[in-house]
Amino acid sequence: MAEQSNPGIKALITGAVLGFAAAGLGVYTYMDRVEAPETNISATKGGSSLTAEADMVKESLKRDRTVADAAPEGAKINGQPRLAPLFFSTELWQITLDDQKKNTVIDIYDPAAPSIHGEIPNTWFIANNIADALGRSDGRVLDSDEDGFTNEEEYYAKTCPSAANSYPDLVQTSRENNKLELVKVSVARATIVVDTMFGIAPQPPAKVTLRIFNKHADLTPAAIIKDLAPGDSFDLPGKKLKRFTIVRFDKAEFPSFGGMSKENVVVVRDNVTADPQKREFIIRAGSKTPETNKNEYDTPNEKGRRISDTTVTMRVTAGPFVGKPEGVIETRPYASFVIPGGKADGSELKATLDSINDTDGSVSIKLEGAEVSVPVRKASSKK
Repeated sequence: MAEQSNPGIKALITGAVLGFAAAGLGVYTYMDRVEAPETNISATKGGSSLTAEADMVKESLKRDRTVADAAPEGAKINGQPRLAPLFFSTELWQITLDDQKKNTVIDIYDPAAPSIHGEIPNTWFIANNIADALGRSDGRVLDSDEDGFTNEEEYYAKTCPSAANSYPDLVQTSRENNKLELVKVSVARATIVVDTMFGIAPQPPAKVTLRIFNKHADLTPAAIIKDLAPGDSFDLPGKKLKRFTIVRFDKAEFPSFGGMSKENVVVVRDNVTADPQKREFIIRAGSKTPETNKNEYDTPNEKGRRISDTTVTMRVTAGPFVGKPEGVIETRPYASFVIPGGKADGSELKATLDSINDTDGSVSIKLEGAEVSVPVRKASSKK
């Protein structure tokens, strides 16, 4: 029986042969167009082709980019240390540590990495939106939010260095660099003399006339105040505080040639001073004491009464009232005052002027509820 031909099978075989031939020609043509790459990687190494090695390099670069893109997630990717090349990651910084002589590359997102600015972690700058301060040599003492506190001060106070309304108390007993400075201490001296009351009169008068001298040695009074009775108030020249009030007319004993003698005196209350020992004083009738008798200053035996009117001016150097009239404070020794915006929540901080240091020109204040005083240093002459 003769063999019969199958046209379908022949067509299939012919197509397959032509297909393989075309594929072989395509591969030959492609490889014929490939130019030798400029690389020092050999075409064959350890049985691997150039294409395989290129794939490995691509995969390595892909992993590095993945690490770099995931930088904010932390110092490790899938539990492995970050190995991103320096030129692929802006989070890797090159610094010089104090105890090393060579540069060191650190990851600023790594909490365990060496800090660029002392004890302040690099991650603190990043978390508080002041990462730009990391690259500055003054990043630690920089005031990023311009509230009067340095980044370092805000770090230790646990406040936000990028928010002007987040700051520590302006004055603290535990801090030397407080945000209050002394502008000036003004002292106005005067002498009050009882003019029309005779010291040896048997009965105190109903009214008196006072002469007030601006300076202790002046011969011409700056003010003459007539017909003052108990309950009446008066001031030093140019003042409108009703600082002094006549309490009563009285008698007091003073040394005389024959022993002790009683004289009429005026009892006056100082409404401004907070010093209880100086709240009330007496004025002895007669001429004011000459300047030569300085040893009798402020004594009951003095004819007339010498007054020192001291005013202390301070200003805040941080917080919302810097450079504003509300930030200027005027007070007197032992008087209470408030520091506007003095507390971290923006409320007032209460204090008392405790003392004045004549040696260095500083003053001391005592915060409400505190047991120790806080020095307030004089403002720099450069300001």
